[in-house]
Amino acid sequence: MAALSYKEFIEEVRTRISRFTADDFRDLILHWASEEPSSTRQEFLNKLIPRERGKQETLPDATGLIEEIDAFAQRVKDGDYCDGWGWDEDIHEARDWGDESWAREMDGFFLQTRSLLLQGDYESAEEAYVRLFGILKMGEEPGHLPGADYANMLEVDLAEQVALFLCCVYMNSAPEQRPASIYDAMKKYGYLGSGITLKSITGGLDISLPDFDVFLADWIDFLKNQNHWQASEWLREAVFMKGGVPAIAEFAREYAETYPLAYMDWIRALEAQGDTDAVIRVAREGLSRIPRDYTLRAEIADVIAKLGESQGDPQLKLEGHKESFYSSPSMERLVDLYTTAIECGCFEEIREVAEQRMTELLSRSGTLPNNGHNRERHMACVRDGVFFNALLLAGKYEEVFEHCRKAGQFGWSSSDNPKPVFVAFMMMLLSKGGDDAKVLLQQWEDAIGQTSAHGGAEYVGKYQRIIEHTIATIALTGEQEQFFLKWCMDEIEKRVDTIVGNQHRGSYHKAAGLLVAMAETLAKRGEKQAGANLIEKYRSRYPRHSAFRNEVSAAMQRSGIFESGASAKGTKKR
Repeated sequence: MAALSYKEFIEEVRTRISRFTADDFRDLILHWASEEPSSTRQEFLNKLIPRERGKQETLPDATGLIEEIDAFAQRVKDGDYCDGWGWDEDIHEARDWGDESWAREMDGFFLQTRSLLLQGDYESAEEAYVRLFGILKMGEEPGHLPGADYANMLEVDLAEQVALFLCCVYMNSAPEQRPASIYDAMKKYGYLGSGITLKSITGGLDISLPDFDVFLADWIDFLKNQNHWQASEWLREAVFMKGGVPAIAEFAREYAETYPLAYMDWIRALEAQGDTDAVIRVAREGLSRIPRDYTLRAEIADVIAKLGESQGDPQLKLEGHKESFYSSPSMERLVDLYTTAIECGCFEEIREVAEQRMTELLSRSGTLPNNGHNRERHMACVRDGVFFNALLLAGKYEEVFEHCRKAGQFGWSSSDNPKPVFVAFMMMLLSKGGDDAKVLLQQWEDAIGQTSAHGGAEYVGKYQRIIEHTIATIALTGEQEQFFLKWCMDEIEKRVDTIVGNQHRGSYHKAAGLLVAMAETLAKRGEKQAGANLIEKYRSRYPRHSAFRNEVSAAMQRSGIFESGASAKGTKKR
C-alpha cells in the first residue's frame, strides 16, 4: 500500500477522532501508555501536556536557521565528518567512513524548515531547502557524507521534503510563472524523492493550493510542449486530476500515438472500479489505435492475456499473448504464446505468424527509430536468441544448427548464443528423453533457463512442455543421429578444453556438467563404456587440475549412472 500523504493522513485522523468520546480518548491514551517501554515513558509523559489555546508555535528564526545550514554545509564541504574511504563488507562496496551524526543534524534542519513552511514563511523555507539539497548533492562525491547510503540515512521522508519544497516554489511564483517554475524544480530535484508527482505536492500540506484549478489547466498546456522523460507521466496525471476517467479517456483517444500510456491510465482506473468488461473493451480499442510497432502495446495486450487466464478463457488469453508478442517479442512472451496456442489447438498457425513477425523485424533491424529514452514510442525489435529459440520450439533443428555453425566457443553465457540450448536439446533427443540421466536433465533445465534473463522454474516448465509437444514430430535417421552425436561430443570437448585449458576456475563445474551429461547420453544409447572412456579421457588430459577433477567426481556422483571412481576399459581406477 502506498504511503499516505501528509494531507491524507491529517484528514483521516480528523475523521476518526471526530467520532471519539472523552472516554474513547482516555481509553486510547491509557492503552498506548501501557505498551510504552520503560526507556521511553518520560518522553511519552512529556507529550501529554495540553497546548495553550491561542498560543502560537515558536518559529525558528529564518535568518539564524539559514546561517546554521550554511555553517553545516561548510563543515560537510571541508570533510569534517569523514575519516576515510574504505570497503564495507555489509554492502560489498567502498564508502565513506566517519561521523554519521551529520544525518541527525540534517534531519533537524529539514524539520525546522518544514516549520517555516507550515507557518507561511515560504520564501525562507524555499531558500533553506535549496541549501539542504545542495548539501545532499555533495554526498554524491567521496569525502563529504559518511554512510552506506547518504540519502537513506535520514529519518525524514526525503520525498515528502521535496514535495514540501515544491509547495514553496508554487506559493512563491507568480500565477503565470508557476508551470515553468514547478517544471524546472521537478526536473532539478525530483531525483531526490522517487515518484514526485503533482499529487504528492498537493498532499504535502493540509491546505489547498491557491488557484489550483487555473494552474492545472496551464500545467496541462505547458507540459504538452515539453519532452522531458517524465513529462508524459506528469501530463497524464494532470489530465486525470482535472477530469477523472472521462478526461483520460478523451485524452487517450486524441493522443494515442503521442501519449499511448494514457490507455494504460484509463485501464487502471477501470480496474480500480472493477469493470472487467470495460477493461477488455478499452484494451482492444488501445491496441487498434496505438501504432503496432510500439512496444508499449504489449503492456495493454498483457492485460487481456491476464484476464483470459483469470477467467479461464484460453481464446482471450491467446488474443492477448498474440498481440503482446507482436509488439514486443521476448522469450517470456514467446513461451506464453506457444503454450496457449497448443492449448487452443492452433500451434502451427500461431508459430507461422510469430516467425513471420520476427523475420520482418530482423530484416528491419537498425532501420526503426528507437525514440531515445521515450519508452512510450519505443519501437519493436527482436533478439537473435528469441528467433532461434522459436525455430527450436517449432522443431526446425536444422535451421538452428546453421546458427550454431556461426557461433564460436566463447559467449556461452549469452542468451543469443544458440549452442548451449541446442547442444542440450540434441543430447536430450539422442538419449530418448534423458530418463534417469540426472546431470543431463539438469543441463537441459539450466540451458533453457539461460535463454531468458528471467528464466525461473515456471518459464522452464513452459519451455519444456512446448518442446515435448514438438519432439513428438521429430524423427532422426540413424545417419543423422550419428552426425549430431559426434557434433555434440566435439562441441563439448572444445568447450571443456576452452574452460579448463584456460583455467577458468569459476566455470569448472560447467565443464564437468557438460562432460558427464555427454557421457550419460552415450550411456542411455547403450554405450556406457564409451561414456566412461570420455570422462577418463579428460581426467587424464588434466591430471594436475584437481579442482576440475573434483567437479567431475561430484557430477558423476550426482549422476548415479557412473560411479565417481569409474575407469575406462583397460585402465585402473584412480
